[in-house]
Amino acid sequence: MTMNKIAAKLRCKNNGQYRLLGICIFLSVLLVSSFTMMFFSPSIQEFLPPGGDTRKLMWLMLGVVVIGCLLFTLYGSSLFFRKKSREFGVMLALGAPKKELARQLAGELAAVTGKYILSGILLAIPVSFLIWKLFQTIVINTAQMQYRFGIAGILAGILFAVMLSVCILILGIRFIRRANIMDILNAGRKTEMVREIKPWYGKLGTILIITGLFLAMAVPQLTVRVFRQGMPGIWNSTYLFSAAGLYLLLLSGVAHSKKGKHPEKYYRNIISTNLMRFAARQTTRNMCVIALLVFVMVLAAFWGVMYYYSATEGGTLAPYDYSLHFPAGESQIGQGDIEELAGEYGTELLSYEELYSLELIIRYTGRDMDDQKRYFDVEYEKLSSFVSASDFERISGKSILLKEGGYLTVTASEYQESIWVNPDCLSEIRQPLTGDTLKPQFQGTVEFDNLALTGEPFVFILTDADYQRLQNGLTDAYKEKHILFNARHTADTVPPGCSCHTKEICPAADTPKAAKLCPAMYDFADAWKNAYIARATALSNHYSLYDAREEELAVAAGEEYGYAGEIDLTPENTQLTNDWKYAPFSKVLMQADAMEMVAVFVLLSLYIAVISLTAAGIMSYIRSITVAMDNRQLFENLRRLGANDAYAKRVIKLQLRKIFAYPVTAGCTVVGVFSLFLTYFNDMGIQAFEVKMLLMELLLMALIAGVMYCVYRLAYGKSKKIAGCLPFTR
Repeated sequence: MTMNKIAAKLRCKNNGQYRLLGICIFLSVLLVSSFTMMFFSPSIQEFLPPGGDTRKLMWLMLGVVVIGCLLFTLYGSSLFFRKKSREFGVMLALGAPKKELARQLAGELAAVTGKYILSGILLAIPVSFLIWKLFQTIVINTAQMQYRFGIAGILAGILFAVMLSVCILILGIRFIRRANIMDILNAGRKTEMVREIKPWYGKLGTILIITGLFLAMAVPQLTVRVFRQGMPGIWNSTYLFSAAGLYLLLLSGVAHSKKGKHPEKYYRNIISTNLMRFAARQTTRNMCVIALLVFVMVLAAFWGVMYYYSATEGGTLAPYDYSLHFPAGESQIGQGDIEELAGEYGTELLSYEELYSLELIIRYTGRDMDDQKRYFDVEYEKLSSFVSASDFERISGKSILLKEGGYLTVTASEYQESIWVNPDCLSEIRQPLTGDTLKPQFQGTVEFDNLALTGEPFVFILTDADYQRLQNGLTDAYKEKHILFNARHTADTVPPGCSCHTKEICPAADTPKAAKLCPAMYDFADAWKNAYIARATALSNHYSLYDAREEELAVAAGEEYGYAGEIDLTPENTQLTNDWKYAPFSKVLMQADAMEMVAVFVLLSLYIAVISLTAAGIMSYIRSITVAMDNRQLFENLRRLGANDAYAKRVIKLQLRKIFAYPVTAGCTVVGVFSLFLTYFNDMGIQAFEVKMLLMELLLMALIAGVMYCVYRLAYGKSKKIAGCLPFTR
């Protein structure tokens, strides 16, 4: 028999290992490529603001997906080379040249990786399309959310495939360089040295996990608030304390055992306990990867839920469903125009209010940050909006107490103070034309979302006397007009069974235009917004952070003003709400816009969770099967010593319970603490919707535990067969 025939027979016998490696490569390339095709789709890229936190977060998630799939494939590769070592050793023992074996191995790896990489990339196209269409059908279906193919997604998938191939090649070179035949032949039987695992490993691991999360998440927030000093980027390395703690905790759970107060239990489980101790560190490393994947999948889903709540809850407490503001000198839509438009869409106005605000120069104290992340106080001078106390009482229905020379700051509902500016910031108010000044006194805050959305840093309230004094001599160039109203639809324009009127989601709409909102509501709000945009002129065509006083000071100093210029004032501009200084507010449109952005974020977040869950399930399954295969001889020896199938099944079950339960429990616990720290230390408090998110996270953890339990049952059944247990024995 020739060497080639011997090699062919050995490969045929170990065909399962080639299939296992191919499946790992195929799944990794498929998952990453389909994700990148969705992430780099023009539909999603147009909705992610350049340089925004959402885009940065999605890049972070993309990196996590790549790392997770890479670790998953490298784990499958290590198992492949471990089994391949026997085949390689036999051929060396028979006199086959090492160079020839290396050439054959390179050809085999090229064939396996090439075939499965190509299959993964080609299948990623229909998979990404089907996932998109499924999500589009369930969540949102608008013209802007249509699936559009981007070549960048394919290129990103190919780049990942190349990186994966290089890593497998490096492992192959490392494998070939092992020259000791006996080591190769016995590689599959090698066990780790049994070392004593101290009882304090688990306690130390728990302390390190909590300490690492506290240092990385709480300390930066506390130092900013207490010492006005941000932490450098290197401080993020404190997360490594948590990683080390996770390893020690799992190592203790896997390998630590003692007689304790119940020695009979110790001796009853001595085989199972010490069986895992012989591969404790290898098993622990595998569990750490699975725990991190569990962490990623829960956190990705949690971020999706958090983003949904934060996007859809904002503005819902505003007293008026519709409001807008624009320069007083601009000829814009008024009450008659809105009533006429409402009549066309079967809508009637329930209330309508108008008021004027003064644009006065203010000096206030805010904060900025230097390159060393040190926060320092800064005196700013810019224009800000002021309304009279009587106008505010009229539109809000609230009675306010305000003394002459004082001011109230208008904030959004459930306002939380930030590090950048406080409501009591004003030091001076000046009329821009006459130079009349006022040294105001802060007299508190009042919540009113519709006005809070129109001013930077805030909108302020003055007494009628102070308002009239500062208004004298002021032209329309320094005034803004505000329009606020509520509306509802008449019965004949609302779908049957709909009771939403102006605030609630419509349960009766079959094919709504956006986010299952009542079509009649959306159509009127959209037409109202378009009419407002159509009448906008150069007076209001400014970026959201534009300030005329800041531009004036910059020009006087010979500096370039960064927020100068015009924006695209068309309804097709998907970023108009964020970019336009005078963007209108509508609860209906806000819900629709939020749902479009949420759909993008939730789609990617949930897909990341699915990828991580898939990788964690397959790794746990493979590890379980590997334990059964590596200890097949042990089960044979136990039978010779008198053990029955019931005892062998018990040993297998105890092994698999640790492989599945420990990393899932550890990953869920760590992400639970992480989420709690994230919600609390973000603003030093927990709001009602954040409690909902944390409860939702518990449901996600339960769902993940259920899926992993199903994988455990499959692995348990397969392991019993490998160990030679009869199916009819208990």
